[in-house]
Amino acid sequence: MGDSPDHLRRALDDELESMEKSARALKLRRNALAPISRLPPETIATIFSFLHPPRGYAKILTGDEQYSLAWLRVAHVCHRWREIALNQPRFWSHIDFTALTVEGATEFLSRSKMAPVKLEANLSRVRWEGTRFDTFRKQLVAHMSHTCHVDISAKSSHLQTTVDQLVSPAPVLEWLSLTAEDKTHRRHGVLTRTIVPPNLFGGSAPRLSHLRLKHCDINWTSPLFKNLRLLELHSLSAGARPSLAEWLDAMDQMMKLEVLIVYYATPMVPLVGATLSEPTHIITLQSLTQLHLSATASDCAFALAHLILPKLKSVRVDIFAELFGGHDVKALIPYISRNAHGPQDVKPLQSMVISGDAFLTEVILWTESDADIEVRNPVSLISATLSARAIFTISGDNWCFGTQPGILDAILATLPLTSLCSLTAQNSDFPEALWLGHAPRWPLLERLRLVGEPATKSFIKVLTRDTTPDGPLLPSLTKLSLINPLIDDDELLLDMLIGRVEQGVPLEALDLGSCPVTTDVVQLFNEIVVDVQGPERHLLIMVPWPTLSNWSRDMALFLHENFGVCNCGGEDSEVSSEDSMVNPWFHGYTDDEGEDEDEDDLDLVW
Repeated sequence: MGDSPDHLRRALDDELESMEKSARALKLRRNALAPISRLPPETIATIFSFLHPPRGYAKILTGDEQYSLAWLRVAHVCHRWREIALNQPRFWSHIDFTALTVEGATEFLSRSKMAPVKLEANLSRVRWEGTRFDTFRKQLVAHMSHTCHVDISAKSSHLQTTVDQLVSPAPVLEWLSLTAEDKTHRRHGVLTRTIVPPNLFGGSAPRLSHLRLKHCDINWTSPLFKNLRLLELHSLSAGARPSLAEWLDAMDQMMKLEVLIVYYATPMVPLVGATLSEPTHIITLQSLTQLHLSATASDCAFALAHLILPKLKSVRVDIFAELFGGHDVKALIPYISRNAHGPQDVKPLQSMVISGDAFLTEVILWTESDADIEVRNPVSLISATLSARAIFTISGDNWCFGTQPGILDAILATLPLTSLCSLTAQNSDFPEALWLGHAPRWPLLERLRLVGEPATKSFIKVLTRDTTPDGPLLPSLTKLSLINPLIDDDELLLDMLIGRVEQGVPLEALDLGSCPVTTDVVQLFNEIVVDVQGPERHLLIMVPWPTLSNWSRDMALFLHENFGVCNCGGEDSEVSSEDSMVNPWFHGYTDDEGEDEDEDDLDLVW
């Protein structure tokens, strides 16, 4: 009898396996002849390191940071590349417990060996069962001796449990970020916040330079404050906000501080609206270049009165006014002005955006010309603020009539704006007196954008007046853009254009791209202005002008209307499908093919 079918099948399988091994060996030999294979492993590893994508770039648009291990994909190209990738500890040193399974995180930590590791976990983003949470804490504690970056977001109770166990020294830790997502938790029957324990890391984190705490309280005598280059504190409880002496003592320990971001975490003023006495103790922060304060107007003034910032290059102050007439804001304005621009600045202030409504004033300033014209929607607003020299947002729920224009008038009067060359103005309460009071101080203003009806009408009426004894207002103005003005009086605009010609300062360009004017009107204006841009054939639906105070709402509206994006992230967001296919170490992994392709079977293509 001949061989049985089973015996023949096994013989064929053995022969196929032998042929596959021979084919892989031949491919290895062929790949070794490729020019790139002549490079030493260290060089190829360096090339792979450039595949790390920048993080955070997608957060503005999607609400979620894209996590992509692009370098891991090169491990599937050929055997040599796989060996290089698998044996480089620094490639495995970024461990995101949110995206990885317990097995995946364990594998990453094992492959990272003793390289400095970056540990991230958002415990509120996914379902964390008890076993997984315990594993995360144990791994965090076990690897703290060679951890350089810790970023944890969690419910307050989980975060408290985690930080209470971090008692061993952190000799290489440089970055610490702790976020309590739900702000408070119940402990012994009492609502409390996450408290950074005094023995965190045994009081030893000598290389810590970046500290970020959100909804977490900390003692201001903590050794963590020493030698910081970045300090970011969000919303301390009233009991954890420092006294003036504690605040100044802490600042005195941070002479290397470059970035200070504090939201409702500065000392509280003893009496709202009281006149500030001359400070007896002033701290000079010689290295601080970026400052962001958010608190009540009185608290911000109290903090700024005790700080001298000779190297400041960027300042943002978001304040809430408590007094009916805005007197607390006016007391703050001198401190805003002295930090908006100083002798340390190489360029003068050249661009400005003014926006707001009856209970809001926002002023954004740049040292670059025409920076304001980039602002058109919530996305471009956030992008433009990254290069701003100064930002002030002031809001109040109980202002009396006339408070908002008075505050804006006081701000403009103290700012050094003689070199202003580009301005965007949007405001629901923009009286003619503002233009008349400040336009004479802007002789170099060349480009002006007016948003909405109030600012547009008041400006046109001012320019329609007869020439002042000192000459025409804004003699350098050549470009005017009107955005969503809804002007129903074309003759008013026409009179202004003719008046500018008669004054010897005619406009050279008029942008009516978003104005509901007829073709006949555009042709008429063309006889006076050299370059007139008429409205688009299909006008876009007008959306509210973006403001920093409500940018997240405006952002959602903009994305929905322009890109059809309805969900901009949040707690239900998942790891991207692209990344979940990379490896079964990621949550949500599925293998559509049923089996993984053997990397040794892949050819290099050059």
